[in-house]
Amino acid sequence: MIFAVVAAVAAIAGVLIGMTGVGGVLLVPALTEWAQVPLERAIAASMLAFLCAGTFATVLHLRRAPVPVSTAAPLAASAGLGAVTGSLTVVFIAPELVRGFIAALALMSGVHAWVSAHAPGADRLPSPRTLAALGVLVGVGSALSGTGGPVLLLPILLALRTPAHRAVALALVVQVPISLSATVIHAVAGRIDYPLAALLSALLLAGILAGAAVSRRLSGHGLKRVVAVMLIAVGVWYGAVSLG
Repeated sequence: MIFAVVAAVAAIAGVLIGMTGVGGVLLVPALTEWAQVPLERAIAASMLAFLCAGTFATVLHLRRAPVPVSTAAPLAASAGLGAVTGSLTVVFIAPELVRGFIAALALMSGVHAWVSAHAPGADRLPSPRTLAALGVLVGVGSALSGTGGPVLLLPILLALRTPAHRAVALALVVQVPISLSATVIHAVAGRIDYPLAALLSALLLAGILAGAAVSRRLSGHGLKRVVAVMLIAVGVWYGAVSLG
């Protein structure tokens, strides 16, 4: 029964990643709370799954909303460095603190995104310098919490009035270096449960295919509405987990 619930959560997470870029936050709580997987191993397996499935999702979304290499490169590089730092310190930081921060950020950003769903987005992306700074913050926070990156970066990009489809694409771009850097650290430390990571990857990939098909049918306003609902739900859930 527990296996079926965790598998269902992973598949749902994949659908949400395919649609909005956000969804990976479901995995670690499901593994730790229901399957009783130790936190460090749950994060390690999730990061490897994000690396495999997230790279596929990134390619799908970049085809729809291309992002210049000159814009994505500083973000990806700084996020990778941040993830290394976070992965090295994960055993020293209380996960409740990180989850509490994510809950507040997601909830506030979700409400803002819903209220401003029909407001026009900016004509350009944030500057490479701004994205590089955000990459460090997102990389550290994601590695500490076991999330892939989009749940931290996407709210900030929407607050900066980045068009929804490009915000999702950039949020997925950051997931690749974060999960790669974190996976290397976890592999060296011997924390990865490879059969579990392979199962999660397969379930995420199946869900991503379905979610991406839905995303292609959504307008920019529609996608922003869906992202807003997802962020609010994540904020409420992560807040409950942190307080519990």
